[in-house]
Amino acid sequence: MHSEKSSNPPDLLSSPRETRKEERKFRRVPVELHCFFSADGPEWSGTVVNLSREGCAIRSTTPVLKGDYLHLLIFPRANRIPIEVGIAPVRWSANEQFGVEFITLAPGDATRLQDLITIIGA
Repeated sequence: MHSEKSSNPPDLLSSPRETRKEERKFRRVPVELHCFFSADGPEWSGTVVNLSREGCAIRSTTPVLKGDYLHLLIFPRANRIPIEVGIAPVRWSANEQFGVEFITLAPGDATRLQDLITIIGA
């Protein structure tokens, strides 16, 4: 790693504390995908605004707290089977956006997620 400071502004779709893309384990792909999420109760709607193999950022007016555990359905396109994330803990929350980590995905959903990222990120 080099010691020069980057003059690039922070990535607005990442965590408020994360300003350097090289800190990420997997590349985030900017997207606009409809999603539903819930936490042992009602289901809320949101928009996935970036996506990686291990997590995503979601824009929603529904308040969530860091540490909440969510169930997540991400819709790659209209009328397509959603990608289901069984357990997705909230890692940060600020300004009507929050980030989740994907803890449990069925093997088929993990494959579909990787395929989607490959297609979108190409």
